Amino acid sequence: MYPSSTPLVPGDQFHDHDFSPRDLDAERELNEQRRRRPQRQNAIRPNTIRRPSVANRIMRSASRFFAAVLIGIGLTLAWQSYPEQVNEMVTTWAPPLASLLTAQSPKKSAEPAVSAELAQQMKLIAVDLAIVRRSIGQLAANQDQFTAKQEQMTANLATLQQVEQDLRQQVLSAPAPKPAHPAAHNPPQTLPR
Repeated sequence: MYPSSTPLVPGDQFHDHDFSPRDLDAERELNEQRRRRPQRQNAIRPNTIRRPSVANRIMRSASRFFAAVLIGIGLTLAWQSYPEQVNEMVTTWAPPLASLLTAQSPKKSAEPAVSAELAQQMKLIAVDLAIVRRSIGQLAANQDQFTAKQEQMTANLATLQQVEQDLRQQVLSAPAPKPAHPAAHNPPQTLPR
């Protein structure tokens, strides 16, 4: 049939049964016999499950834990930054969890009442602030008057000191008057009774 030539791989030879028509029933029986043979002792049994080592299991568990923690931190930060959007996403993605978010809804209804109270308090604070500004203006005017009076008093004091100094010079420069008659020393008289 085929020309005989040197095989490509040493020890590779063609047999007649390689090119002959096959008996399918015989092959089936051969395969069944192979299946029925006992397996070798060293072979891994397909029914047994190989468990990973303890270190691998610990690493997997730790990585899953840290991933869950990081996801939780991310969600918490997102909730603090964008609470309305997160609440909306939770209600659309997980409707059973929406009942947990309704606790924040009454706060929204209480906000207008709080803002009305805040507006009233702000008006009162604004009035108080206007009164304080007016008082500060009056204090500034009073301080200006005080400094003007203080300057006037300083000027008056300086003129008084100048007048006093002029009088002293006049008194010291004027000749002293001589007594005309020395005063006689008379003994005191006693009066009769």
